[in-house]
Amino acid sequence: MSLNEFITELETELDVLPDNRREELVKDFEMQIQKAIELGDTEEYLLKILGEPKKVAEKFIAEEIAEEEAEPEQETRKTGLQPVTGSFASDLKNFSINQLTISGESTDIKIEKGKKLSIKFLSYTRKGKLEYETDNNQLTIYHTGSAGEVKFNTIIDFMKKRKQLKKDELIITWPENLDILTVNNQIGKVTVNDIEAEEFKIKTKEGAVEAAGLTGNYGEFQSEMGALKIESSDFSNLYMNTEMGKLTVAGVKSERYDLLTELGKIALNNLTPDSDLKALSKMGSVSVNYRKKPKYTKIVARANVGKVKDALADKKIEKQLYRAEYMSEMGSVKITLS
Repeated sequence: MSLNEFITELETELDVLPDNRREELVKDFEMQIQKAIELGDTEEYLLKILGEPKKVAEKFIAEEIAEEEAEPEQETRKTGLQPVTGSFASDLKNFSINQLTISGESTDIKIEKGKKLSIKFLSYTRKGKLEYETDNNQLTIYHTGSAGEVKFNTIIDFMKKRKQLKKDELIITWPENLDILTVNNQIGKVTVNDIEAEEFKIKTKEGAVEAAGLTGNYGEFQSEMGALKIESSDFSNLYMNTEMGKLTVAGVKSERYDLLTELGKIALNNLTPDSDLKALSKMGSVSVNYRKKPKYTKIVARANVGKVKDALADKKIEKQLYRAEYMSEMGSVKITLS
């Protein structure tokens, strides 16, 4: 049998497939054979490794059946960038959103749980613009426009223009749980309440971040210039970092805490007693209050410049499974139990 005869018999064995698909497979097979010959394989060698045309055809047919039985790929659904209008919620009713991203330029942002999706936007300067786009299950909301520099010459002039000094305000009511909630804000406060997501990534360059009632696996909260405050929440991993501002954590459960402020105080209250924790203030005091005495956590308290007061220093633990470090480079460290 020659290669040409092999291909003819293969085509006959594939007659159970649609004509156009059979032609595609045979043409592709011929191209592969030609490439093999160009690379130095002989006709005799190729016939030997190919075996019987019927066996090759059966393999092709089996692959075709497997492809037909496989679930069809989900249709890609995208919308281009478009303005947020009064029909925003109804426009998204057919989308199953599980990733929400908000990008802000100069606005206060608030995200809260609610029964229905809604969005409220107020621009005091009327220069702010709100747009959105979707990419399958991801929704991204963009805020642009800022007040810029506002000049006034007299008190009366100031009274007329004072609204222009206020940042835009964006309030989003979100009804469902999320996989990922991401906020990247340049200037303005970010507030998040009663949201459940696998992952939180909340960041503002200039402004505070406040959150309460959150539930998630990973929480990351950052500000370059602003205080961070998290209350009554539940995470597996919590990371908080501010370059300039106070860091407050109260009633927050977590297996691991990583808390850092370059310039500011750290105030901790009612955290998980037995957990891995690292709290560092480079220029500020660190205070922590335990509601229950840890059983399996070794506590380390250090202050390079300042006093250390540890109410748990003489308390013995049953076994060390965790380590909690409270450190201040230029400030005091105080640990209490109440």
